[in-house]
Formats: sequence, C-alpha cells, structure tokens
Amino acid sequence: MASLEQRIQVLEDKDAIRELTAQYCYAVVAKDSAALINMFTEDGVFDMSPQMHFEGRAQLTELYTDKIAEVAPKPFIQNHVIQVNGDKATGNCAVEIRLVDDGKAVTACGHYDDTYQRVGGQWKFARRDFKLYHWVPLAEGWANSN
Repeated sequence: MASLEQRIQVLEDKDAIRELTAQYCYAVVAKDSAALINMFTEDGVFDMSPQMHFEGRAQLTELYTDKIAEVAPKPFIQNHVIQVNGDKATGNCAVEIRLVDDGKAVTACGHYDDTYQRVGGQWKFARRDFKLYHWVPLAEGWANSN
C-alpha cells in the first residue's frame, strides 16, 4: 500500500491535471495561443484523425492561431478519469463544444484521450487525441448523426 504522502501526491497531481484541462478550455475561448502552446510538451501532439494531426511547436502554433480563429470554439470538459504514474499520467475526459462553422452555430461532442507529462514541476499535455462523436449544425441536432 502506498504511503500517505504518496497518496496525497497522486491526489495533488490529479487536481493539477484537472486544472490543466480547465485552463485549456479558458485559453481556447480567449484564443490565447501562447498559453495553449505552453500547455504542451515541446514535442506535444494534438490528433483528431483522420481530419487533423498536429505535432510539435510549429504545427501546434498553426492549430492554436489559424485554425482556432476559424471556428471560435467554446469547449466544456467533464467526467475526468486520470491515472498517475510518477511524472507521467494518462486520462480521458468528455468534451462538449459550441462553435461557429461556416457561419452556422454548431454543436460538437466527444472525448479526449490524454497523455500528460510533468515538465519542470508542471503538468503538460504530451498528447491529446480527440475522438469526435458528432459535429452538426445546432438547428439540426445530433439525433441522426450516428
């Protein structure tokens, strides 16, 4: 059984990771590309296969400057599950997104499969894999999107 100190550290790590994903959402809304890029490791990955794949600082900069401006997303994270193993962690969380796509209000949802890495005492995304459930005009709804 882990010591009390080890158990507390895991709880603190999980809380820091939850805050990372919350800060991510706020930075997306603010279109704060510098903050978003700094939330990733140097070789960080954002993947939404097969549509998009961004790897490393240069490509993440493209995602969080050009692409984010196109759709103005408003993400909402919930249902976090996190496993911590020292300076690495994995987890997933559900996401609902409101955005504008081609001038239309759109609703989207899915989940992130995340890999985290502690760098310089801070948790960062090493990889975010976005699994999309639906991306549909709000007026249509998602009933027939599956």
